[in-house]
Amino acid sequence: MSFIVYIISLYWLPFIGLAKFFDKAEEPSWAAYVPFYNIFTAIKIIGAPKWWMITVLIPVVNIFVIANILIELNKSFGRYAFMDNAWAIIVPYVYFFLFGQKDPEYIHQSWAVHNDLKQRHRAATKAKDKSALRRIEKENPFPKKTPVREWAESIIFAVFAAHFIRLFLIEAYTIPTPSMEGSLLVGDFLFVSKVHYGSRMPMTPIAFPLIHNMLPFTGGESYSDFVKWGYRRAPRIQNVERYDPVVFNYPEDDTSFGGLDANGEMVNYEFQYHNILKSAQPEQRGAIRQQLLTRNAHRLVYRPVDKRTHYIKRCVGIPGDKIEVRDGLLYVNDKEADFIEGVQYHYRVDFEDNMQVFDLEEKYNVTFLTKQMSANNRLVERQVAFTNPKVAAEMVKNEPSVKAMTRVLLQKGQQASSAFPYNHAKYPWNIDHYGPITIPAKGTPIELNMDNIELYQRLIAAYEGNELRITGGKIYINGQEATSYTPKLDYYWMMGDNRNNSADSRAWGFVPEDHVVGKPLFVWLSLKNGTARGKHGGVRWDRLFMGASGR
Repeated sequence: MSFIVYIISLYWLPFIGLAKFFDKAEEPSWAAYVPFYNIFTAIKIIGAPKWWMITVLIPVVNIFVIANILIELNKSFGRYAFMDNAWAIIVPYVYFFLFGQKDPEYIHQSWAVHNDLKQRHRAATKAKDKSALRRIEKENPFPKKTPVREWAESIIFAVFAAHFIRLFLIEAYTIPTPSMEGSLLVGDFLFVSKVHYGSRMPMTPIAFPLIHNMLPFTGGESYSDFVKWGYRRAPRIQNVERYDPVVFNYPEDDTSFGGLDANGEMVNYEFQYHNILKSAQPEQRGAIRQQLLTRNAHRLVYRPVDKRTHYIKRCVGIPGDKIEVRDGLLYVNDKEADFIEGVQYHYRVDFEDNMQVFDLEEKYNVTFLTKQMSANNRLVERQVAFTNPKVAAEMVKNEPSVKAMTRVLLQKGQQASSAFPYNHAKYPWNIDHYGPITIPAKGTPIELNMDNIELYQRLIAAYEGNELRITGGKIYINGQEATSYTPKLDYYWMMGDNRNNSADSRAWGFVPEDHVVGKPLFVWLSLKNGTARGKHGGVRWDRLFMGASGR
């Protein structure tokens, strides 16, 4: 269905108002209503090379080619004004239809004059006849562009091109947190492909170009939700595969408090509605929710899917997979997960003394994270993150100052308020002992009851837009009692490679397919501590153009 919509919107709709123009250009008027043949006819009228037909089949590139064809058609019928060209791109099916209601003879004469000049100009150029070119230039009845208009159109086209490339083809991202270390580091700048998983059509098309969700300086939202479109994707190159790093919209960023407060001061968007609720006990959440909405209603922001904050994690579970974490190790479908180079865990290091600590950091390429001092102010313990357990074993074996080393793990059943679905009494899970949990798949029914509804209530209500009500020990979806639910979307399980320091699906659950943005390709720049300046800054030259898969 989405492919048919794509064909209609791009290859048919822009050309349906051109029947009269085709007729006056001595081409069959019915061609305007035939997808692809209408473009071939338009290319013939404007005198463009026939190989343009190949470019209209290339995703994203076709948007620019078709826009250029529409502008050249406008010129071929005597329309050179800036706004004429703008309307020809924005609403061609309306603009050309209304233009076609004008005097048919005027349309024909405009095309004839323009076509004659074009043919003579082409011949003079081929013959390198400069005097003939000057005569043609003087005979041209159509207005010349002023320098201001030339610059304005160049700037607008550059912004238009960058916006659509960013929207549909490729976008640059920065790694702001250590959740993916040691695969992707803070300060890594990535190029992310939008086409691998299918370019997602904008859901909020009215927005400032090149700005994601918040305007600089004012703190306001950069988009309008006056027009909303449903979830659609262009054809994909590949599916999201297990162990792919994935950029996606953070699911819990749908509701937050931000913008400007009552005093006109900027508010940090990290003030998240869901983070506050899930830290409370289940029986207290109703009252806290009411309190939040009453006191902070002026700062409440509901963001559509495509305007939620971007996250990057590794997809460790695809639809239908069973996920479990046992003693800090990930299991997928009851088997230990594949080894991913760069996945790291935290260890506690016990020292005999502290004389060689900094030498050890450089020697083993690790960073000690925390420290604990004894009563006489001597270092006795530090935590360190290792990407390879063998390195930890080597340190214990070869370094006299290292007395022992053990994995840093939460105990089974140890309470963690941020563990999805935020009910420790029923689900005594934490980051090191989690699940088992099965990832929902599109079209596969889920059995619902009062014991598992907390796992799926956000999926049913927030992600798939149903009305969910729980009354008297029964579950109602859209007013009907329900004992099962069939998802309309696929879902994924995302985890950070820095397993002890990552807010991921263990904290907020499933990621719907409509939140998937793209696939990281490679690191094009990497800065130490996120800056190129200062004693601790600089470029990590060894990471430039490094692949982003971590496999």
